[in-house]
Amino acid sequence: MICLSQERNDDMRKLLLSVATVLVFAAAPAAAQDGGKSVLDLPEGQALVNLSATERVTVQQDLLVATLNYEAESKNPRDLQNEINGLMKKALEKAKSYKDVKVSTQQYYVYAYEPPVPVPGHLQNENIKREKLWRGSQGLHLESKSADDLLELTGILQDMGLVMNGLNYTISTELLETTHESLMEAALSKLKAKAERAAKALGKSKADLIEINVDSGGQYYPPMPMMKTMAMGAEMAAMDAPSAAPGESDITMTVSARALLKP
Repeated sequence: MICLSQERNDDMRKLLLSVATVLVFAAAPAAAQDGGKSVLDLPEGQALVNLSATERVTVQQDLLVATLNYEAESKNPRDLQNEINGLMKKALEKAKSYKDVKVSTQQYYVYAYEPPVPVPGHLQNENIKREKLWRGSQGLHLESKSADDLLELTGILQDMGLVMNGLNYTISTELLETTHESLMEAALSKLKAKAERAAKALGKSKADLIEINVDSGGQYYPPMPMMKTMAMGAEMAAMDAPSAAPGESDITMTVSARALLKP
């Protein structure tokens, strides 16, 4: 009985040893895949410091954006759509003649509704037959870095019967990308300087930036005002072109990193 117990103990030790070996080898690749360092991983005399730097710049908006809409109604859906189609065709042809203006169409919709029939001194009389009407609308989206061309074009389109839904300046994609690159370079330089000052303060001789993260959030885009409008009709008098002046937008970028300080 005693010999049998010892054999079982020996077998149990072998089993535990084999399991421990498997666990060690299984954990080794996982540790190798984790390239991050911690304080416990560092050789003696080295240190890790988390740093961040933010750069901010104010830029003048360079892209003018306009949204115009034509809306009409009729008793006949065919006549209504023909009116919208004809006017929008002319508007597109005119817009495309301006080479520096980018133009695109927006939502086109047509729907039927029954207008209310008011009865003086009383609520609406349900027995009165209401005639169905059709209403439709389509919009144009314009954008350009040439404000003079876009403003001149919008004045012509308004004269044709389209109504302004929104007119505002914003930042073009090209300017935004260029600004982000400049901010990133400045933030990285500031971050490197911070790391070197931290190394000096701690009596270290070298600082390397590792695990660098760039956050380009924080740029400001003015909202485009939108409002419900009704077409004024082709008979409206000739009108002056609208006016617009560019504003400024604040763009920020934050860069963070871990600085490895070495003796």
